Amino acid sequence: MQDIILLRGQELSYAKESIHLRKRILSKDEHLLLKDVSFTLYRGEVLGVLSDYETLYYLKDMITGTIRPKSGKVKSEAVIASLDVMDHVQNKHQVQRFLSELFDEYMNPQNVETNLEELNENPFFKRIWYKKVNALTRAEMAAVLMEASTYIEADVFIFCNMSSHLSDGNRVRFKEIVSAFEKEDKGVMLLETEVDMIKQLSNYFLWLSYGQVRYEGGVQKGIAHYNKYLKDKSQIKNVDEEALFDLKWKRNISEYAHYKHNMQRLSKKQTSLIDQLSIRRIIISLVLLFIIMTSSAVIFMNINFSGTGTTVGTETVPVEEEEGIESFVYGLVLDDSLEIGGETLPYMSLVDIVEIHDQSYTVAIDDSEHEVDESDLLYFNPASLYTEAAFDELLQYAGESFSDSYQFYLRMMNRDSDEAIESFNLQADEYHGEVPGVPITYHFRNDRVISITLPATDVDELLEDYGLSENQQIFRVEDGYMILDGENENWVYINR
Repeated sequence: MQDIILLRGQELSYAKESIHLRKRILSKDEHLLLKDVSFTLYRGEVLGVLSDYETLYYLKDMITGTIRPKSGKVKSEAVIASLDVMDHVQNKHQVQRFLSELFDEYMNPQNVETNLEELNENPFFKRIWYKKVNALTRAEMAAVLMEASTYIEADVFIFCNMSSHLSDGNRVRFKEIVSAFEKEDKGVMLLETEVDMIKQLSNYFLWLSYGQVRYEGGVQKGIAHYNKYLKDKSQIKNVDEEALFDLKWKRNISEYAHYKHNMQRLSKKQTSLIDQLSIRRIIISLVLLFIIMTSSAVIFMNINFSGTGTTVGTETVPVEEEEGIESFVYGLVLDDSLEIGGETLPYMSLVDIVEIHDQSYTVAIDDSEHEVDESDLLYFNPASLYTEAAFDELLQYAGESFSDSYQFYLRMMNRDSDEAIESFNLQADEYHGEVPGVPITYHFRNDRVISITLPATDVDELLEDYGLSENQQIFRVEDGYMILDGENENWVYINR
């Protein structure tokens, strides 16, 4: 094993604050979950961490940066993949989409589609490919994460309570995967609530009890300590003995002042006035006092005590009339091929509208203006108040070729057109590029990808659900616009 550090946690502490705002402001009811936890993960090492699930959950989230520790820090320049069944129990997406998003995060984009196809050849994945993640059993979700980890490009793998969800057959497969990672000089953290998997796979052991490091060292010696603890605990005969059992560890975690900052606990007689008062309360009081004094000063400055009003001259600033629209309003080409000024524009290309007439628009193309019949363009003004909708809700009215892998296609938005052409081997010209074998088209403007056309489904149902009647509709979504051409059963997505 090479002595190269992949991940290090230094004196990590985390306190779960009260859900009540007042108590948070007054620093009350903070529940300390982890206290001064340190560890080091080396390349090619399997580190087993034993504790209750809540402690492991917050430790995992501190390592991955999901939450910030109250004190201490995590040091790592490695790519960390965290895999926990309970993180995905509410996921409403299909397994295919879930894996696509996971691979997009941890894999070279050029390898995503190939690996998804390879994974789909697995009979287990074939059976659940279009099943929603939240409909899977815990054992099925554990199997999905376990197999997906073999494709992920990461340096550190954190498996949180994985073995408790695995079937007996998958436990064997899990051991093979962890052993393979160890041989490949990856770092593996097994965060477990039971000791069995740690005993079989780990080469270093960390036992957290009441959020504190109770043992750190070799696995066999650590297991012996833990078994003695279980034996002592099993001999408890009544409630009083249970209250006294592990009293030292319980006190250490409950006494919040025991952080390592060289502060001594004070007796009641030694306690100073500033300790009795909440520092936060004092700060808030000073801020409120400052606001009140500032507000009073502003009010008095605006009162006229002399009884004579000060005449304030109001200058009228003439508002300049707008000269045309100039690139703030656009038109989307509705014909399969619209010829303007000797150039043929493909379907759903975006053009600038510079002037609006009764039955036509004046559009600007290559610094020249041309008049176009209004029936040839779909008018689009980003400043208008269009129907608001969630992008995920509209996805159900998009073709499966897009909805099942939408993040895979949308990753090219706002990138150079050459990059999209090369990545997808597009059949392209100056204005657009078609994805081979899939009814999806990228549209270019100033050599950048500005929009994407995709098939629409269940148009009548969509219009009925939103109480709309026209086949052409524009929806404002979180990061852009979804524009429906219901007559041709197509969407165009424009990213803001």
